[in-house]
Amino acid sequence: MGTTNSVGSLVFTGISSYSSDFQSVLQRAVQIAQLPVQALQNQQTTIQNEQQALTALDPVVAGVGSALASLGSLAANGGLAASSSNSSVVTAVNTGTASAANYTVSNVSSLASAASEMSLTGYSDTNKSAVSTSGFVNLVLGSKTYRLNISGNNTLAGLESAINNSGAGVTASILTTGTGAKPDYLVVTANNSGATTLQLNDLQNPTDLVTNNGTGTETSLTTYADPASTPVSNSGSINLLVGAAIYNLNVSANNNLNGLVQAVNSAGAGVTASINNGSLSISTNDSSAKTIALSDMSPVNLISNTNQGSNADFFLNGIEVTRASNTVSDIIPGVSLTLHGKTTGSVNLSVAPDSSQLASALQTLVTNYNTLADQVGQQRGKSGGALAGDMLLNQISGDMQQLVTYWNPSASGSIHSLSDLGVTFDDTGKMSFNPATLSGLSSSQLSDAFKFLGTSTSGFGALANTFTQLTDPVSGLIQAQLNGYESQSTQLTNQIAALNQRVSQVQSTMMAKLQAADALCAELTQQQNTVGAAVQSVDYVMYGRQTNLNGM
Repeated sequence: MGTTNSVGSLVFTGISSYSSDFQSVLQRAVQIAQLPVQALQNQQTTIQNEQQALTALDPVVAGVGSALASLGSLAANGGLAASSSNSSVVTAVNTGTASAANYTVSNVSSLASAASEMSLTGYSDTNKSAVSTSGFVNLVLGSKTYRLNISGNNTLAGLESAINNSGAGVTASILTTGTGAKPDYLVVTANNSGATTLQLNDLQNPTDLVTNNGTGTETSLTTYADPASTPVSNSGSINLLVGAAIYNLNVSANNNLNGLVQAVNSAGAGVTASINNGSLSISTNDSSAKTIALSDMSPVNLISNTNQGSNADFFLNGIEVTRASNTVSDIIPGVSLTLHGKTTGSVNLSVAPDSSQLASALQTLVTNYNTLADQVGQQRGKSGGALAGDMLLNQISGDMQQLVTYWNPSASGSIHSLSDLGVTFDDTGKMSFNPATLSGLSSSQLSDAFKFLGTSTSGFGALANTFTQLTDPVSGLIQAQLNGYESQSTQLTNQIAALNQRVSQVQSTMMAKLQAADALCAELTQQQNTVGAAVQSVDYVMYGRQTNLNGM
């Protein structure tokens, strides 16, 4: 019987006694055809390993560049740091000043706080109890008035939603005091601190502003001294009634006779308003007489008026300062103050060189450098990683060597190298930092240290650029090489796919030929068996026995 064997995705089914031999021939042919594919796959694996190793190395190289840049930035302003003699009252941060100075903060009488008020009454049901008699509520924040129409959802929940969607710079929330008969309250809080006006007024108790003679033309009940300045409304909200239709007019932004005329004529109510000798006249636009009424809606407070916010108030060097925020960045150039508490005394602020910041920055450089040294070392030598011998790895090593050996003989003062700052190197090429060396520097030596470090474009700090050229995510050399890896890998993938298709064709073609050969062998074997049987029959007939056995 034949055997069944599988090669790739094709199944070879043999029927002759030579089927296993044919299977071996097929397997060998496919293996030979796959040799170029395997070579390309090995090449792609090498590229992918290099890509992974370089990807892992990129942020470590960037870490050294970042540490150098931080040293340059720190040194650019002489390592100045702001400090406070009483941080529970005020703290200071140097945000860019380049000169040392001393300041005094005194008599912090108040801190900035946000206005926050609560509804004067509680509501038994947040989703059912009515909060407005008219359906219109005025929200006042500072000098701005926001008209809220809650007639479609005249409940505490509806009012909360309307306030939060008004864009007024406040936040409303519902305070639930309990369950059952205990009421709920509305809390409205300004989003920013500072003294302000925060009110929430229900518009009710209308006051007539025009006559009511029913002739289709009405005139104001009072004369206004100045149409451009004399107020016409106590709330900024006026209801215009034409027939059975009510139009709510918001004149809070232009509360005078001119503004009222403009609001009436823009309402689309079918009436026309005009001014005659300081009086208002309103007439219908058709000949039929209609009912016309104009009513000022009186505001009724819905929330308390006990916490309208407060400003920060303090003295800086004897000059009183008032701000709406506890963070003040516009008084001392390059220094930001934050108030934390009140005091009747004084707090001293100092902007001076700070060696602790330099110590922290140097320690960061040492840590990041040593991490990079470890990873570069893992790629080198006989048992090195995927990047062994890579030109980019050599450039990284060269940049590291430049950092290690940096010496500035032209630098004025006493600091010329990292060792003068307590940074040394051992036999393995690793950095170490001794903070005692730095803390032992005099004020003049510390100044020299910052001069040695330079800026991001000069001195030791400029070395950051050599690492940035490597790690820039757009134009950096590492990214360029990673892009090259990606391109090569894509090309190899396409080549491998094309070769695999050829191997499949070779496999299919040889499969067909071997199956034909196997069938022919099976047929010849069958013929041989038939001839042998016929010979045996003749032997038995002529001799009574089989004569071709054992040579007999």
